[in-house]
Amino acid sequence: MARKKQIAVKEDVSANLIAMIDIMFLLLLFFMLGADMTQRELAELVLPNADQVEQEKKEKAENDEFRSTVNVCHKPESAGRCVVNAKGGVCREMEHWIYEIRSNEYTMLTIEDEIKQLAAGAMDADINPIAQKRMSKRKISIRGDKFAPYGHVQHLITLCGQAGIFMIEVAAAKPPAEKG
Repeated sequence: MARKKQIAVKEDVSANLIAMIDIMFLLLLFFMLGADMTQRELAELVLPNADQVEQEKKEKAENDEFRSTVNVCHKPESAGRCVVNAKGGVCREMEHWIYEIRSNEYTMLTIEDEIKQLAAGAMDADINPIAQKRMSKRKISIRGDKFAPYGHVQHLITLCGQAGIFMIEVAAAKPPAEKG
């Protein structure tokens, strides 16, 4: 009878940590790059309540690249000086309010140039027969603080119209559900 050969087996198996660390870094990079960064456009605001609010659809539109959000909010550095705002009141000092687009701050005087640049970046090639001028494909969403003077929102709407932006929406909060 032939003898069977016995094979020696090593029992000191160790995990390859280098490969595991590489995979962890790749996963971290994947999640960081794949994260939704659109929230940078939204400042912390208390939106005014609306009686009738149309919910925005969550699906991405085909021209989502031409969408911008303008926030009307109280200056952070004036919050310490503004006694009315610090106590939760309605501040009516026009110089205490700013416009924010993608975390860049603008005043009432400097926002006009930015709106014109946004409109020019998405200008339609055809001339609109009704308006007799070229219109922008840019869509502007205005988010005004509940306590912001309405004149700021009105000023933005006027600037958008002058620049050729006619797709404007004003954000509002859904009113809280009534009890009982």
